[in-house]
Amino acid sequence: NGQMIVVCPGGGYGIVSSFNEGAYVADWCVKQGISVCVVKYRLPDGHWTVPLTDVQNAFRYCRAHAEEWGIRQIGVMGFSAGGHLAASASTLFVDDVTRPDFSILIYPVITMDLALTHRGTHDSLIGKERKWLDKNLTVNEYEKSKAEYDALMEHYSLEKQVTEKTPATMLLLSADDKTVPPENSFMYYDSLKANGVQAQMYVFPYGGHGWGFTTVEFGGDRLGAYRPVFFQAIKAWM
Repeated sequence: NGQMIVVCPGGGYGIVSSFNEGAYVADWCVKQGISVCVVKYRLPDGHWTVPLTDVQNAFRYCRAHAEEWGIRQIGVMGFSAGGHLAASASTLFVDDVTRPDFSILIYPVITMDLALTHRGTHDSLIGKERKWLDKNLTVNEYEKSKAEYDALMEHYSLEKQVTEKTPATMLLLSADDKTVPPENSFMYYDSLKANGVQAQMYVFPYGGHGWGFTTVEFGGDRLGAYRPVFFQAIKAWM
């Protein structure tokens, strides 16, 4: 149909959930006539720029072939830590080629604030707090390390990176998510609205975290009766 989605599976930046939040997404997209690119991005392992570099390179590749493939619009979709990656693509893009045309974030990690983030995502992306704030360092070393850590915490707290150029965004999550606090989505939505960005949010009453695109067809569906609502919401919004 001329639309394409670059998909960022979740996994806390420690794994890539390439079936639940990758292959099953592709299966659904193709059935809707939507082209899809699932990114098996490299994990950071101390190199925090690597996942976003891979997603931006996927955008460069897909845009280079867009005319050939009949694609007129390329957006991004991400889940959990992959939602953080998709939101990074939506706020930290470097040019029009790497900027998504739209963004769909599903139970995303947004902030690095230790009171609200998913700790595994934080630790895998930028490292454990105690690594940066090691009291055994000299005063000068500690101050340098703390300054770098504070800068990374600010940079990857994506509610602080939203501008009027952030693409239109849809957020979908469950109210009973105990893994990634719903406040992550709420603060991102507030930032989008404050910057005049078109935004829409669906909060389902149950489902917890990590339900992805695993439906009864693939063995079970924790979203239950709300799965048709989920699919219809995405189709209507796109």
